[in-house]
Amino acid sequence: MKKEVCDQLISECEQSFQKMGLDFYEVMKKAPEVVERWKKYYAVAQRVWSNSSSRKELTAALLAGPDPNPEEFERWLAFIRILPHFLRSSLQGIAKTLPPSPGGRPRELTPQECMQVCLLIGQLFGQGVELPDAQKRMAQRYGVSLRTIQRVWQQRVKWKSGSGLF
Repeated sequence: MKKEVCDQLISECEQSFQKMGLDFYEVMKKAPEVVERWKKYYAVAQRVWSNSSSRKELTAALLAGPDPNPEEFERWLAFIRILPHFLRSSLQGIAKTLPPSPGGRPRELTPQECMQVCLLIGQLFGQGVELPDAQKRMAQRYGVSLRTIQRVWQQRVKWKSGSGLF
């Protein structure tokens, strides 16, 4: 296969999947079961998915093969362009079996960091540093907002009983 034909096929594949926010090479790992239903495209699809761990490997595999005739090439491009949409509908069934996302904003501090923040604020306060100043220092030290540190300080009662820290 000619280098320019190879590059066009690979670019079409990568761009089609990028439009959906997907990595072409990751999706191709799941492609065999989906492509099974598209027998007439099987030869090219098999060559693509079995050699698509990287662009370099896929390029080498396509360059080693014969040039497609113009009709076959257009059919391949049509298949590549519709594949993401076909995969989406096929993979929706798989997606339904996955657990839902946890939702909410991820925590900025781990529970251990929260305990450490409270301990350090307590130590600073014990050394005569005003509470707001101690909280500002912790916010700077951990790279979070002052409000985050204030919330941690308000919730310190969680670690008071049974932890031995307070």
